[in-house]
Amino acid sequence: MIQMSRLPGRSVKGFGWSSQRHQLWLSPEYLLYREISGYREVVKRYYYGDIQAIISGPTKSWRNCTLCTSIMLVVFLALFALSAPADVSYPAMVLIIAGFVLSLIILIINLVLGPTCKTVLYTATSEAPLYSLGRKRNAEQAIALMLPFVEAAQRGEAPAATPEPPSTSEVVADPTAWTAPTED
Repeated sequence: MIQMSRLPGRSVKGFGWSSQRHQLWLSPEYLLYREISGYREVVKRYYYGDIQAIISGPTKSWRNCTLCTSIMLVVFLALFALSAPADVSYPAMVLIIAGFVLSLIILIINLVLGPTCKTVLYTATSEAPLYSLGRKRNAEQAIALMLPFVEAAQRGEAPAATPEPPSTSEVVADPTAWTAPTED
């Protein structure tokens, strides 16, 4: 069995029945990318010797989300300030406060997660977006963990030491290996 460790970063695309989860796993021989959607799972293996580049660049979505939620906070605060001295109904006041709190929670979560980025893995025949590496911090950590394997494979040697995965990662046997249950 090949021991694999999950790299930092995760992604959920879509909502409800069409949601997809993306994960990236590190093994001594290859990089495994999993896309899980309901009962369907797509697995892609990228052997380290085939990887030509992993490029991560900033996106504007973090800035835009921060700007929009900040504007919403100001609007809800202004509505609250204007409606406090007036005789406003209780349900309207509850909606204003709920909107303010929701905007504040979204803003804090976005600030804590940090800047967004788009990470793409290039091989000789394809390019694959790595959706699980959508935040700058996760992309930098994952690329730092992959780099010794890619460099060693491209030099034609085994990596000197397996990098220590982050403390929050899971270590499992090969997640692509599955055997059908046997009848007793």
